[in-house]
Amino acid sequence: MSASDKKRIRKELAASQMTEKQKKAQSEAKKLRNQSLAFIALMLAVVIAAAGILGVRAVNNSGIIDKNTIAAITGNHKLNSVQMNYYFTDDVKGLYNEWSQAYGENVATYVKMMGLDINLPLDEQVADKTTGETWAQRFLQSALDQAKSDYALYDKAMAEGFTLTEEEEKSLNNTAEQLKMYATLYGYKNANKYLVAMYGYGSTAESYAEYSKISYIATAYYNKYVDSLEYSEEIIADHLKKNPLNYTSFSYASYYLSSSSFLTGGTTDENGTKTYTQAEKDAAVKAAEETAKKLAESKDVVELDKAIAALDINKNNKNAASTKSTDELYTNIPSMLQDWLSDDERKDGDITTIVNETTSKDADGKEVKTINGYYVVVFSGRNENTRPLANVRHLLVKFEGGKTNSSGVKEYTEAEKAKAKEEAEKYLKQWKDGTNPNEESFIELVKKHSDDTSAEDGGLFEDIHPASPYVPSFLAWSIDPERKPGDTGVIVSDYGYHVMYYSKDSDINYRDYMITEDLRAADSEKWYNGIVEAATITAENTKRLNLDGIIAYM
Repeated sequence: MSASDKKRIRKELAASQMTEKQKKAQSEAKKLRNQSLAFIALMLAVVIAAAGILGVRAVNNSGIIDKNTIAAITGNHKLNSVQMNYYFTDDVKGLYNEWSQAYGENVATYVKMMGLDINLPLDEQVADKTTGETWAQRFLQSALDQAKSDYALYDKAMAEGFTLTEEEEKSLNNTAEQLKMYATLYGYKNANKYLVAMYGYGSTAESYAEYSKISYIATAYYNKYVDSLEYSEEIIADHLKKNPLNYTSFSYASYYLSSSSFLTGGTTDENGTKTYTQAEKDAAVKAAEETAKKLAESKDVVELDKAIAALDINKNNKNAASTKSTDELYTNIPSMLQDWLSDDERKDGDITTIVNETTSKDADGKEVKTINGYYVVVFSGRNENTRPLANVRHLLVKFEGGKTNSSGVKEYTEAEKAKAKEEAEKYLKQWKDGTNPNEESFIELVKKHSDDTSAEDGGLFEDIHPASPYVPSFLAWSIDPERKPGDTGVIVSDYGYHVMYYSKDSDINYRDYMITEDLRAADSEKWYNGIVEAATITAENTKRLNLDGIIAYM
């Protein structure tokens, strides 16, 4: 090998060695670059994911999805999730408020007996075990029905050119102010924040105002139709002829003796269940009958109550006495007492015993009569309800001061009550001693001194009847059969002392008023059903509704 060849080989080897170093360096650089790119990609993914979450949250909070999701369609109206959430939530809260009024502080317990836990989501609780319907589905159907009703009436009202009265417009426009008030009361920045908390994303004062308008106009239109229904004396008389007793009231005292109260003997099994032989049951019925007949020998209600209190079955009941019913409508009286009380020959002081007997069928389909007990009844009056409805005015002097007790009820001292009474009597004397003590001057007195919201209207209350929802003392004074125009007086209620003034009799008596109300109810129901049943509503995408709501937090 020549020298030149060796030199060439050394150069090539050197060149080869440099290339390997470079390749290694390049490899390291590429690896580092790839790691850096991967890290950057990861960071970008994290940033994008975070941005996505924030974006989804922002979109969700904005209510855009709710506003653009059609939850139901009725007629030509497409109701989005926001609108249907108003109906759904108000339906749930409305019914629960009714239950609360009926059951008070025990509402949660009573509602739970119906299978509804106010602390669990509505869509997780079954309302009907047969169909599997949840409480959420039941409330949703009720909300759909209400929406259909509102829009059906609203559309008809608009088609007929119906408009609200000035007073109704004012009441409807107060909605915005009321929302602001509630928002402030519950610590929210504005009405929109309050509505979102109450009804969910997308709720705004503007959409709630539209919801309120539809509902308000539908109700006002319905009420206007009902009020427009009038009936002639001939129609009223004809209805009375067909239902001669339905509008007559009866006053009576009654006491019920259950045959079970006289059971003796019996056999208790290993489970603690007590059963009685037929002979023992028959003996109890006989004892109840004999006791009832003995009580019926009483000369009057006072003597009857003494005899009731002396019964062995009442030895642990110090308050045992007959139940007094005053002006009870025929239709509200227990059916087994109706015939005896309504007999035309009945007169005050009549007393009798009436058997409470039921009929059932045994396993062979044969009718079996069972005597459950006996009523002892004393008749004390019949009222054809022909007295005119009453129109009165009043001036209220409220009690001042007072302290709230542990039950949340405000209590007043005798001195505080006496002060209100003295002031009320002073106003009445001031009016009587005036130059012209008539209704006009009484109205001025009321406007100047009354603490009641009715002062602006001169303290007027019209068409008062026995079933009117007024405090007992106010009602009793107003419908007194002896009351005549110009009568005055001072009465006390839980609110304070009232200076009363009897304005005049109404043009309609209580009996004809009840008949008119029944006729209106029947005719308006027929009219209403015709409108609503012709309408349709279909549920669409309901996933954005508050179906998982918990009543305790709604």
